Amino acid sequence: MIGPFRSSEDPMSVLKKAEDCLVEYAKNFGDRDPSTYTIATQDTSIPSEVLPLKKNKSLKEDLHMHSLRVAGKQSDPSKQDVPLVILHGYMNGALYFYRNVVGLSNYFNTVYSVDTLGCGLSSRSPGLLSKVDHSVEATEAFFVEALEEWRKANGISKMILAGHSMGGYISVAYCERYPEHVAQLVLLSPAGVTKEDKDESNEWLESMSWTQKTALSGVRYMFNAGVTPASFSRKLPSSRSKSMVDSYLERRLPVVSDLKEREALAEYLHLMAMIPGFGEDMLNRFLTPTSHGVKPTVDRIPKLRIPKVSFIYGDRDWMDIEGGIEAYDKSRRRRNGPDVEVYQLPEAGHLLMLDNWRGFHAGVVSMCGGRCAVSQRYPMPMLVRASH
Repeated sequence: MIGPFRSSEDPMSVLKKAEDCLVEYAKNFGDRDPSTYTIATQDTSIPSEVLPLKKNKSLKEDLHMHSLRVAGKQSDPSKQDVPLVILHGYMNGALYFYRNVVGLSNYFNTVYSVDTLGCGLSSRSPGLLSKVDHSVEATEAFFVEALEEWRKANGISKMILAGHSMGGYISVAYCERYPEHVAQLVLLSPAGVTKEDKDESNEWLESMSWTQKTALSGVRYMFNAGVTPASFSRKLPSSRSKSMVDSYLERRLPVVSDLKEREALAEYLHLMAMIPGFGEDMLNRFLTPTSHGVKPTVDRIPKLRIPKVSFIYGDRDWMDIEGGIEAYDKSRRRRNGPDVEVYQLPEAGHLLMLDNWRGFHAGVVSMCGGRCAVSQRYPMPMLVRASH
């Protein structure tokens, strides 16, 4: 047995079974009659020639992007006709939104949740990013062009693009290059927004003990060398890495209290980490060791040529809401920039779509111009800033 797989098993087939289990759980969330909608996964071909690979670094294999699609069996003119397309965060996958996709389809006629290349059940091709220049710009272009090819292949002329964490960062880069295809950008606790304050970082370092500085130096070395959380966990015995995932969910997602549901989610997350992929290699290309943007989006968002950008953060979020507020302030001072608004969701951390999933639905629907009835026992998002 290698990792969590038997030698006779195809790891991606095992991951597909874990995904199918979460698809079934998705039907339990969202307050919608299963007979009124379809929910299915699909693979979309991505020709390698659309990707910005280095010269003489061609690919012999076919690539694909995997996605989940939820759509009403009959088009409803009262619903938002522009589809919602969701990009997941770092080392996550499309089914991290299993509590959300059906509920959101009560407002959007069609909802997609997409596995970015190198992640989930999309083509993983370990080492593929080594065939792309290490620059931020080239790496962004790689993921942006893959998403653009996916959009064209699925016949989507315009979309509401939502990105969680690292998916938010990629979404901003997409909007810079293809603003004509985005009706609105929804940033769900996005990564890479803020700039690193050198004075603040130096002050923080000076307050550390010698032991802490040594440990931090080691972490930075591994980060810059491209050691990722997934590559580290793959060196551990499978039982140990699985135990770490279980502990993570117990600590970070106590709201997933049903033991079978938690086990299904843990299996999905563990398998995604255990199967090598190149999506994890984006980390030190986009973020600094202190989790700020190498090319921060706080200065890029005010220049986007799209109508509206909406941020939403959890009130217990480790991602700094001040980044969204600073983007709002800069956009307000700039002519011809997008309207920007910033929301905060109570009783939610960075995984806000799971922590307070009903409030999350209400927030996304409200930000996109709709109304969502939610019981008062589910805390609603609060508007922090709005420039329109």
